[in-house]
Amino acid sequence: MAKIITIVNRKGGCGKTTTTKNLGYSLAKKGYKVLLVDYDPQCNTTKGLSKRNYRKTVIDMMRGTDVRRCIYKTRYDMDILPGNQFLASEEIADHVITDQMNLILRDYDFIINDTSPYFNKLTAEILFATDMAVIPTVVEPDSLDGMSTTINELEELCDYDIKYKILFTQVNDLKSTADDVKVLDDNLDDLVFDTKIRFHRYAVKRARMKQQLSDTEPQVVVLGFDTTLDYEKLANEIVREAD
Repeated sequence: MAKIITIVNRKGGCGKTTTTKNLGYSLAKKGYKVLLVDYDPQCNTTKGLSKRNYRKTVIDMMRGTDVRRCIYKTRYDMDILPGNQFLASEEIADHVITDQMNLILRDYDFIINDTSPYFNKLTAEILFATDMAVIPTVVEPDSLDGMSTTINELEELCDYDIKYKILFTQVNDLKSTADDVKVLDDNLDDLVFDTKIRFHRYAVKRARMKQQLSDTEPQVVVLGFDTTLDYEKLANEIVREAD
């Protein structure tokens, strides 16, 4: 049965899409069957995997089209349920995401959801169908505030105790950052992943210009070797959490 992981944070620019794609890719390289679902109207996860125009998207799934008809293969050993730029204005029925995901739980090992920074009914429905929320967070004041808001809203939106963990991203090699991370680790304890995603300025700049994974070793080209290893470590932690 698939484990459904939702990448979520009220703050933009914290690495949600990067985490979605590279966590999915790392899990796929380990032999797991992975589906990425793009619930962000910006559709960056979808665009990052292919430039093709998809006939069916998340909107069709939400309108009742069998989810299996909305899923496409990619060249990265992952499947994609593509996003749609008009998603923000789409009405969503109660439990439609849970009902649709139940149809494919036996088809995948991991289903990873990319989300927008906006918390609304769509976000709530996504979380109802979620086994674990991952909150990517940059170690700087605005992002940490977004993390706190996200945790509060997770608890308010869900009438049950949703499992969540914090992932520190874009971690540079400054001593001040290392000190801040240690304090946060000590205070948040089990709520934080052991893995920290390191920041490579030039690799990220190149990735933003490229806007797409490479044909061969996508993480190495887009993010830099060290960051590739970080996402592989994160995948190992996710697998342990799922057991």
